[in-house]
Amino acid sequence: MMRNLLSTIVFVLFFVGAGYAQSVLLETELFDNKGGWTVDAQFIDQMGSPYLLAHGLGTPVEDAVTKFKLPQKGKYQVWVRTKDWAPFPKGPGEFQLLFNGEILPVTFGASGQKGWQWVSGGTVDFKNVENELSLRDLTGFEGRCDAVYLSKVREVLPDSVEALRWFRKNKLQISQKNGGHFDLVVVGGGVAGICASVQAARLGLKVALINNRPVLGGNSSSEVRVGMEGDVFSNKYPKLGRIVREIDNFFAGVGGVDTRLYNDVTRKKMVLNEQNITLFENAHLIDVKTDNYTIKSVVLLDVNTLNEIKISGNLFSDCTGDATLGILAGADYHYGRESKAETNEPDASDVSDNLVMGSSNQWHAKHTNKETDFPIQEWMHQFSDDYHFDLIRSVWNWETGFNSFHTVRDAEEIRDNNFRAIYGNWAYLKTHKKEKFGKYSLTYLSYVAGKRESFRLLGDILLTQNDITQRVEYPDAVVTATWGIDLHYPDKENARRFPNQEFIAYAVHPLREVDVYTFPYRCLYSRNINNLFMAGRNISVTHIALGTVRVQRCTGMMGEVVGYAAYLCRKYACLPKEVYSKYLGEFTNILKAEEDYR
Repeated sequence: MMRNLLSTIVFVLFFVGAGYAQSVLLETELFDNKGGWTVDAQFIDQMGSPYLLAHGLGTPVEDAVTKFKLPQKGKYQVWVRTKDWAPFPKGPGEFQLLFNGEILPVTFGASGQKGWQWVSGGTVDFKNVENELSLRDLTGFEGRCDAVYLSKVREVLPDSVEALRWFRKNKLQISQKNGGHFDLVVVGGGVAGICASVQAARLGLKVALINNRPVLGGNSSSEVRVGMEGDVFSNKYPKLGRIVREIDNFFAGVGGVDTRLYNDVTRKKMVLNEQNITLFENAHLIDVKTDNYTIKSVVLLDVNTLNEIKISGNLFSDCTGDATLGILAGADYHYGRESKAETNEPDASDVSDNLVMGSSNQWHAKHTNKETDFPIQEWMHQFSDDYHFDLIRSVWNWETGFNSFHTVRDAEEIRDNNFRAIYGNWAYLKTHKKEKFGKYSLTYLSYVAGKRESFRLLGDILLTQNDITQRVEYPDAVVTATWGIDLHYPDKENARRFPNQEFIAYAVHPLREVDVYTFPYRCLYSRNINNLFMAGRNISVTHIALGTVRVQRCTGMMGEVVGYAAYLCRKYACLPKEVYSKYLGEFTNILKAEEDYR
């Protein structure tokens, strides 16, 4: 932390004295016309910004174009912030820059070096103040460009996320507006976040729902395409699950072709129809302000404008999946597998480690009337006659992460490893099994990864395998999980062939369909951040216990419980843990009542 701060200060002092006004920063996500490029905002925390992605499935995408104005005519040094996403030895994400229709004689995106970096494009002599810049994709294979920087003087450009944030705020004159004050601020617009927001709003709370994606639903949206699982009809309190059923995607399945089945439109209309909900879309959490272990406000980055929004509230709920809100607030957490000594779970590992379940990108191919090529390339994972997969669509066990990548810090690398596997297997099929796959074309591959496991925030109870298998009855038992313990691990043969780059899993779920257990409310709030709820895969459970609560109908019911608890917190001006210690009787009466409770 101190090193990052010092590097930021040094950068700032150098930058201020380096002819600041003789430069222009062009953020690609702000381009006038993005053409066929896609704004990818999944990795802001890791690399600092949204960026443009050339996601063409092997076919170059249309140019992205923008107009820009220089402070004066003349010669400018050109720098491009980009990444070779598959330097094995050189990746395929090549693209070029065109200034006023003239191609810059430098190719970007395939340097053979790892990580995001500023790459020099040489010098351009601009004859006019008003100009045009185009990004030209050369391959359709995930080229990526964050920003283009033009300067008349030599400068040291920032690398760290902290320095980049300062750099952008000053160069783009980013402003911060007040987004308002709310009874409940819900961060995360997946199933859990929707249900928490709607339930609280229907009980009269003023709610802010913050979603960093353009659609609601998280893993069950059309972006990720995972059908909702679990059962809402076996709950201890039948009242729970009503909102889940309103937003369910019963027939969508995994990786479905018909995007309407994922109910993006229905969910958006439902949220907008609630007068007590203010929806903040494409808004990514970047900062949290706390005082005395209490969250006071959050700061959001508007992905579409790069401006900031400050929102304050009385209560907060982390429904991000990655526990982003809780981690920034200083909440206690676990990551990976706990040891037997820590939890006394019979199936726990002997020593704790960082193994988590993986992340998946859905894909499918379509039969066409003509043969098409999809050549094998060196950067792809390489398959063989004795090891390949005869598939025309994704299946559940294609996932990356596990213990080889950190599911948050290495999120982009995880997604990209999935790309290498999917493209590599498809290239093998198209090259060596033409009689079967020659007339199939890859028509869809989600660039948004769906995660199964991440950080887990600690509450007053840490749910364990023993609680589930021994049916421990807690007085505050609320949500019934019906999925059973279902955990994924790297497939052994895949791990042997692709060590530390595994992308195939196997599942351990002997009691998945019959194991039913109701877990306690005390798993749904932070033990050390006073006004923080959580709902989703980031609640207070061990790695093993997560295997039963992580499916989306269950996480939706968690959200509904948070909505009810937030109502009592406002009614009695109390904290989430006091709902258990002081008002448990009224809480359970609310859940038992058939009529709506206000």
